[in-house]
Amino acid sequence: MSKGILLFCFDTETSKYHKILRRCVNLIRKNLKLPITLVTDLATFHKIGDIGNVNYKLITPEQGNKKDAKPWLNVDRHLAYELSPYDTTMVMDIDYFAFTDNLRQFVDTGYDFLVSRQAHNMTFTDQPPRDRFGMIDMVWATILIFNRSPKSKLIFDTVKYVKKHYYHFTQLYRITARNFRNDYAFAIALQQVNGFVDYEVLPMKLHTLMPQCEILKIDDSGLVWRHDNKVMYTVDQDVHVLNKEVANV
Repeated sequence: MSKGILLFCFDTETSKYHKILRRCVNLIRKNLKLPITLVTDLATFHKIGDIGNVNYKLITPEQGNKKDAKPWLNVDRHLAYELSPYDTTMVMDIDYFAFTDNLRQFVDTGYDFLVSRQAHNMTFTDQPPRDRFGMIDMVWATILIFNRSPKSKLIFDTVKYVKKHYYHFTQLYRITARNFRNDYAFAIALQQVNGFVDYEVLPMKLHTLMPQCEILKIDDSGLVWRHDNKVMYTVDQDVHVLNKEVANV
């Protein structure tokens, strides 16, 4: 049974995701020790350079989505099932840095599909990493783990349907954040596929650094950041970094 990691990386005119990718790949090799397949476009591919033995899938990313009025090429995750060459796949955001091997254990479970429903704000403020903007809790599509079962395929097919009719579903679930989000698309699909009952999730919160956290230093063991005039650091802690300026550190 093959197991591996699927990454999506598309540069935009404002964010150099290929630089973030290099750190992500290095940490995967060091700590997770799983083969990697990278989904990217031709323009980004030419910028990546040598990152070792990686399986590439070139696609043309869908345009149109924006975040903070900037291009945000994040709407192709519904293709993960058909793009992955593995029997068990872990989809990971490239701004999620695996400073440990903690995620490795979850590719050895027998579950069809796993995703995290909670995140932890590492600034220790009262602000959650994301509010509930509708009738259902969103999930964090930052990390997805799935096998090639009929149920997994049904989940991804349902995400495609939700994406096609996203405005309808935002009305149905009273989701006020109208920009397309994988986090809500997968949450809706999981509720629909599971018959409006609870479903299996990753038993962990995703430790998250909010966009306003300034990343000062990053190495193979952790990172240092500044927030609200305080400098803090992590060692051997997986971290989801939302400030894309980490590419320049």
